[in-house]
Amino acid sequence: MTRPALPDPELIRSAPECAALALLDFGLALADTALRIEHPAVGADRIAPSPLPARPLLLAELLVERFLELRCLIAHYNAAVDDALGIEADSVIR
Repeated sequence: MTRPALPDPELIRSAPECAALALLDFGLALADTALRIEHPAVGADRIAPSPLPARPLLLAELLVERFLELRCLIAHYNAAVDDALGIEADSVIR
């Protein structure tokens, strides 16, 4: 997982929602890390057929999957904002 960066102040002036999305992205990354520390089996391959994992582990796996989906959506939104503002991908700090 990459650590999210804060948006450039000029970007925040042009698209203030990017600040909130950066905060959300950071929170999702932090929650992902915490769940993986608490449940090291998250993301581990299981040999089928096996019983369902314990409820906390199952919920942790589902959360981690949703975190990844949300982080990808945030990245796509940020790319769309960059395109709309005419910002080159390499010239903005996120």
